[in-house]
Amino acid sequence: MKLTYFYRKPALTETRKENLVERVREGVSPDVADIETELCFYVEAAAPLATGELKTLQWLLSETFEPEKLSSESFLEQGSTGEPSSFLAEVGPRMNFTTSWSTNAVSVCRSCGLTGITRIERSRRYRVLLNSAYDREE
Repeated sequence: MKLTYFYRKPALTETRKENLVERVREGVSPDVADIETELCFYVEAAAPLATGELKTLQWLLSETFEPEKLSSESFLEQGSTGEPSSFLAEVGPRMNFTTSWSTNAVSVCRSCGLTGITRIERSRRYRVLLNSAYDREE
């Protein structure tokens, strides 16, 4: 069984992101310039998905009015040149544990005719942008 990855941005609303940035600045480091977010969907299928099945899955995972915010490539790993120092962190379930969210997502897929999908998990990915003056050796 092969995993297919899909990414959707952003993972947090602007207000929640601003609150997170403020909490990280206060509790971890004032050198945090910004935090970018995305969701990562790990899709496990019993067999490769046909073109029509893939389109249905993409429709299910994308935002209703913003399908361009779903991609098979990470938004956080694209175009990072010229930006402050940054690092990427991911928070989500271990792949050896099936969550109730996955059970519900697979049920929705089956209702839409995607019977080959055996599991979908999602995680949040954060790219923490640091001020360029930040020195990691301090």
